[in-house]
Amino acid sequence: MEFETIHVLVVDDEEDLCWVIERALRPAGFAVKSAKSGRQALAYLAQENYKVAFVDAKIPDMDGFSLAALIRQRSPRTSIILISGFYYQEDSTIIEGLKNNLFIGFIAKPFDLNEVRRLTRLAVESTECTAYGENTL
Repeated sequence: MEFETIHVLVVDDEEDLCWVIERALRPAGFAVKSAKSGRQALAYLAQENYKVAFVDAKIPDMDGFSLAALIRQRSPRTSIILISGFYYQEDSTIIEGLKNNLFIGFIAKPFDLNEVRRLTRLAVESTECTAYGENTL
């Protein structure tokens, strides 16, 4: 039986953060690619189908919420997880984004790598259930 490679995109201008997420997910079999800008992320998205995208709320060339909306338009089956050192779980902007399914999860910086792994698995499961007409979230 052949297993599909699960591609994960990380969008953050902090190289160290991208490196940490890559190192947390690659041993679990995920193919991880990092982008330092929204423009670079959209170029990668045009070349590959990503099941999960971690998007920083504050990137230099565009707002992370705008990037999440563009990803949602161009790749509706990509599950987006917003990450931020500026916003927190209780912020109305985050609550609204979750409620409107702009992203399926949120992680505040600094974050726990176990939470990154947990949300990645949840995002993959969500994508697979949606593909079969179910919605678990």
